[in-house]
Amino acid sequence: MKLKTSFLCTWLLVAPFAVAQQILVDHTCDLNMVPTAVLDMVKTDLHVAYNHTSHGSQLVSGMSALYNYPPFAHYFDYGSSGVGELEFHDYGIPGIADLSQGDYIDGNGVTPWVTSTRAYLDNAANLHINVVMWSWCSINGHNIPRYLENMEILVAEYGPGGSKPRAADHPVTFVFMTGHAEGQGETGFIYNANQQIRAHCASNGRVLFDFADIESYNPDGDYFYNLPMWDNLNYGYSGGNWGVEWTAANSEHELSIMTLGDGDGYNGCSSCAHSDSPRAATLNCVLKGRATWYMFARIWGWQPGGVTPSGTIEILDQNTVQLRWNDLVPGSLYELQTSPDGLNWSLMFPFTASSTSYVLPLVHADDEHACFRVVMATPSR
Repeated sequence: MKLKTSFLCTWLLVAPFAVAQQILVDHTCDLNMVPTAVLDMVKTDLHVAYNHTSHGSQLVSGMSALYNYPPFAHYFDYGSSGVGELEFHDYGIPGIADLSQGDYIDGNGVTPWVTSTRAYLDNAANLHINVVMWSWCSINGHNIPRYLENMEILVAEYGPGGSKPRAADHPVTFVFMTGHAEGQGETGFIYNANQQIRAHCASNGRVLFDFADIESYNPDGDYFYNLPMWDNLNYGYSGGNWGVEWTAANSEHELSIMTLGDGDGYNGCSSCAHSDSPRAATLNCVLKGRATWYMFARIWGWQPGGVTPSGTIEILDQNTVQLRWNDLVPGSLYELQTSPDGLNWSLMFPFTASSTSYVLPLVHADDEHACFRVVMATPSR
């Protein structure tokens, strides 16, 4: 029996257990911590549909900058075919364009973007789609309780354990999003709307791509939203722009090169809707592209710290099980960890993987430590 989870528990064989745990994608996410083996599995296992208008395209522009950056080889390939790349359908769902344009109740008693999503996911040709993303144009003035209620309708129908037939074998992960900065600071409607979304996702264990948070901090962690800040990284009222300032102070940094190019044929992130003037403001898209790939790794099952979430348990007899972990990186150092509850983990022993599939020692099924996971001790990239 194969359990596609972050860890394996012997009692899962008779009593499946799942806890909704929030995946928060914000300015603190570090893509460099994601092993290349996990990126390969993301490209194999995830199938994404994304609807947006111009502001939402910032994620895709950033993904393109990573795709084209020569040192990254083929780590971040994506496209609509899914052949040797992440299957990513940009503007993939026919119908309404984005959350802002769809903020009303249609004849089906839901928002039109819910109606469009239902039609898309109910189409047998899209049975393999397992991640759906919708973004805002401007969130300003929109009905946030309506947004959250309608997102939860989709989760209840198509998410794990959902009421739609396809949810049993083909559940969908839905990505919540905040809205971009518009110079209001922390006293305006947008900030409060984003706070509502953040609180909801934290309370309900949802995936949140915190669009506003990612653009509110430079790579050093300095905060600008309250100054206030606009969607091209301008802040205050004296002409400051944190994208310009940071890339000028860190011209040799990888992020600056991905933003402005290398002067040797790689043009960096040359297009970033609403954030391409001044030119260095395209750093906004680079950071969002990196965060998007980090999010996909988390959705796939990777945990910060390097959990490799593909494994099997084989019952050998009444008291013993054999653990086999797949998708390991040969030569990399891992740890086998145990837990009585899937929450608190302790080390059993470290080991160095000799192949992509590794059989670990037999374990007593009636041991108090009923859960097991493998953690990559040192990232492979």
